[in-house]
Amino acid sequence: MAYTLNDNLRRWAEQYETAEFIQSDPVQIPHRYDSRVNIEISAFVTAWIAWGSRKQIIQKADFIDREIFKGEPYHYIIGNTVAPGAAPEWSKYKGDTTNFYRTFTYADFHDLCELLNDVYTKYNCMEEALFCSNPTRPLEALQSLFGSVKGVPDMETKSGCKRLCMFLRWMCRKGSPVDFGLWDICDPRNLIIPLDTHVHKQALRLGLITRRTPDLQTAIEITNRFAEIFPDDPTKGDFALFGYGVNKDKVKPVTSEPEPEKEEPTAVADLSIADVLKMRLFYDNAAAEVREIWESRENARKALKPDERLKAHPIDRLHNAGLLQPGEFVVTFAKVLDKRETKLSRAERDVIRTIGMTAFNKTMQKLIADEKARNNSDGND
Repeated sequence: MAYTLNDNLRRWAEQYETAEFIQSDPVQIPHRYDSRVNIEISAFVTAWIAWGSRKQIIQKADFIDREIFKGEPYHYIIGNTVAPGAAPEWSKYKGDTTNFYRTFTYADFHDLCELLNDVYTKYNCMEEALFCSNPTRPLEALQSLFGSVKGVPDMETKSGCKRLCMFLRWMCRKGSPVDFGLWDICDPRNLIIPLDTHVHKQALRLGLITRRTPDLQTAIEITNRFAEIFPDDPTKGDFALFGYGVNKDKVKPVTSEPEPEKEEPTAVADLSIADVLKMRLFYDNAAAEVREIWESRENARKALKPDERLKAHPIDRLHNAGLLQPGEFVVTFAKVLDKRETKLSRAERDVIRTIGMTAFNKTMQKLIADEKARNNSDGND
């Protein structure tokens, strides 16, 4: 049968959580390293600048890694790249208001390095520092340690904490070809999906949430929705939303005219809901359903006594608006399914959904029967 939303989200997550994903993502920068401390520092600094386009982020993170760290993040932070007793290289940026990246200055970069230096001179690794700060709440521990740095939300913020959540995903998700899974401080089930504008819009478009404020509560709501699909690993949904973003522009929208029939029918298991909605068969079934319901309405109207009036029904408004015409109905039904139809009342959307799903189920039954007939002429499969 056609894929449900949950089915597609699972497929997209599996399709895009691969080693190839690294090549076009900022996570490629810390993947240059093998040692724990180098991965931690490179990943945290990369996450710190992770706002803007992916291309910009990767370019700047690459510059930091090659030109500033020179391939030695840990030694740069600790001060091992200078003569014994000399101040670390990053100390020269104190108070420097020269632009570093977007709204960050070199002084901001100095402040971040100073706190990283404090972590790595007191502890063996960042995970140990977080454990000593707050062993059960790693997000709050990061905010406590680094909240004074520009770009790192403190615990009073209403931010979605996207960059911190992304960093924790990189560090804590195990068994991933993309994420490192170095830390045990946070069970993957307790991670929060990194929420940026793109993720928020995709989640709204798919109907995963209705909350329109891009804050931490919304990030948690999206994560909870993905916990229904990936119970042990809800932030895997980040890859699913990435896959949706890639694929939604490849699928032509449902229009008021069906697509021409293909010479070789697509296997039913490979059809998306949008594929079915663009079929002539679905258009015909939808038209038949609308016609049957409207004729029943008209017959009821004719059966009234002269002093009687037919009780108002949402279908009357849909008819008057021209939304029961076959092509217009299919387009509207697609919008209702995608939760993009905002001009109709809830009752009107319910009528559209009921008629459309009846037509959809009849279409699927016919497609399955036809496929079985093609594959096995005796009817046994």
